[in-house]
Amino acid sequence: MPDAFTPPAEPGFRFSDGKLRIFQGDAVMVITAWPELAAVRKSAERPRWEPFHPAFRLVSPYRPAAAARPARRQRPARPESPPEGQLGFGFADELPPPPPPAPPKPPRLTLPQQRKKAFDSFRFALPKEVAQAVEPFPSDQWPLLMMLRHDPSTLDLARSNPALAYLLALKLNADVALIAALKCGTLRQREILGCLDFPDTNGAVNLFRKIQPASVNGDNWSRLLHLLRHPDAAARQRLAHLPAINTGVVEILLHPAASAAAGVRLLEQVASDAAESHRARTVHLIANTLTLQDILQVRNAVRVFPDRERLEEVHALTLAAYQERQLRIAVARRDARQYFRVPPIPPVSGEIEALTTPDELVAEGDIMGNCVASYASRVAGGHTYIYRVLKPDRATLSIVQSASGAPWRISELEGRFNTPASERTERAVAEWLRRYQIGA
Repeated sequence: MPDAFTPPAEPGFRFSDGKLRIFQGDAVMVITAWPELAAVRKSAERPRWEPFHPAFRLVSPYRPAAAARPARRQRPARPESPPEGQLGFGFADELPPPPPPAPPKPPRLTLPQQRKKAFDSFRFALPKEVAQAVEPFPSDQWPLLMMLRHDPSTLDLARSNPALAYLLALKLNADVALIAALKCGTLRQREILGCLDFPDTNGAVNLFRKIQPASVNGDNWSRLLHLLRHPDAAARQRLAHLPAINTGVVEILLHPAASAAAGVRLLEQVASDAAESHRARTVHLIANTLTLQDILQVRNAVRVFPDRERLEEVHALTLAAYQERQLRIAVARRDARQYFRVPPIPPVSGEIEALTTPDELVAEGDIMGNCVASYASRVAGGHTYIYRVLKPDRATLSIVQSASGAPWRISELEGRFNTPASERTERAVAEWLRRYQIGA
């Protein structure tokens, strides 16, 4: 009979003796660092240690913590002298000096601080070149780490063609014996593609080289591979002319309506936009514009946007008409008391507040100049939740969950009129979310 699982007293993150330890309410994980690289976990459902593949991000680019401002030095207090006209008899001179004050206890680390310290320590335990090869990928880094550990010859592949190395690692699935036996790092990249059921051509190799690692995640990877494995003539031509394949391009190509509406120049603008490398924004603007036109039943609706300027122009006009319509709807249901489900991530009063009624969505759209009210059905279905961000700068936030039990992640975070949120707002929202997530 298996031993009973004793849940941790509190959640936490630690790194010691070459091991990253993660404590959750219902599970404990231990991930041994380089060169051993092993991961085990136990939980209430499985109380004995079992191997597992961490799907969350283990290695992030290192960012030093902000240096604390040094405390001002205080001058030592001068000894008091007897008042003028009174004699000092020197009784105090015979007393021993007071003991020095005890050193202050170091402040206890918060959960985000624990996480950063532990995951940074795990990263520093890796060879520098390995950490640099793995860190750009936002999730599922474990198979790539295992491949680099047990076949060092694949490091050159990871440097020259990161997406292809990632695809190969996922295919090998951290199978140590298979990795060591195949020695795929000695193969040509065309040969690797052929083994993975892709066209073994120089064009396919170059196409994979364009894929930015930050654009790869568990939600889009299989669909992106399908697109690359069987591209039609139009898709092949569009991809061949792009300078890069970043997150923005991937999400447009994988969204049928947005892909059909994106002109060649618009795709090139997205591919060259650094802001689209880590989060897709233009795809939402395209999809929202098309949706609003359908809701409004616009005559002669624009279905193809040659560039971003035309897209923003049509979106602004459509949004203005939609907001007028929504205002009338809001008045009609003002007293309907239609409430959404309890938001999954607790709000912070005065900083990040959940929108829990249709009227609040309408008001947020009016204030911020966006179409967030059109998300009402998604929020009602529990697939999306909307928050108003008040600090450090005003913004509208939507979070989504890719699969049951998966962490909630930022889908959109925009300032007024769908402009990018400030960097400090991005950091604040990301830190708020990380309080309730596992990944680094």
